[in-house]
Amino acid sequence: MPPKPSSRHYFLQLSPKLKVYSLVIVLSLLVFFSFLLINNYFQLKTIQVEGEKVYNKLSGLESLKGSNLLFLSPQFIKETITNSNPAIVIEDITKEYPDKIYINIKSLEQLAQLKLNIGFAQLSENGKIIKKIKEKDKNLPIINFYQKFDYYQLNVGEDLDYKEVTTALFLLKRCYDLDLKIESIDISGLSMIVFNLKDPPAGEAGKKIYFSGEKERENQANELETLLIQFKIKAQNFKVLDLRFDKPIVKF
Repeated sequence: MPPKPSSRHYFLQLSPKLKVYSLVIVLSLLVFFSFLLINNYFQLKTIQVEGEKVYNKLSGLESLKGSNLLFLSPQFIKETITNSNPAIVIEDITKEYPDKIYINIKSLEQLAQLKLNIGFAQLSENGKIIKKIKEKDKNLPIINFYQKFDYYQLNVGEDLDYKEVTTALFLLKRCYDLDLKIESIDISGLSMIVFNLKDPPAGEAGKKIYFSGEKERENQANELETLLIQFKIKAQNFKVLDLRFDKPIVKF
């Protein structure tokens, strides 16, 4: 019996055009299956969240799982998670190949509430809107800004990049560090930021501290700390403290 023709024999008998098509198909299949194997090997399976608090129910994590870790950028991971979780900030993202990432996060503290045309926007110390509420939070000082923002136009997760607001929040944080209790903050302009202190003595007007967004905020915070130490040593009780100028003005 004559020998059976081999597959190689059939291939050699094909026309050059069919040979090219056959090679292209074979190579395409090899590339396709190789891609599937690589993609499956580098599929994200584990997300380890670390930080000052343990977060087990962060939104957006499940949407990342199954993605190819080779093509998953830290910036995309950061945006995906922070857009769904405005009360946190991501400090570090580390990939561990083939299928794991570590995310280090920090929670944002609600420092104050900005009064809107309807309700309030709770802000972090950097001016990020963490939450919008219709009723005020009794535990947070109110910021009365000369420009009333619309409740429905502000978005949770948005940053309020107004120098008056960010200056007030920075100084509010420093006031908290100095154990000052702030009732509200009135912002009439960049050079007029007034802190109204809580719990004035019966029959007396509340204490006020004047700050300015036009003066270096760190200098104002340092001046405030120095003056409070002096007042404590001398057993003095101020009524108005104005730190907007080169030399502080004090009224007792």
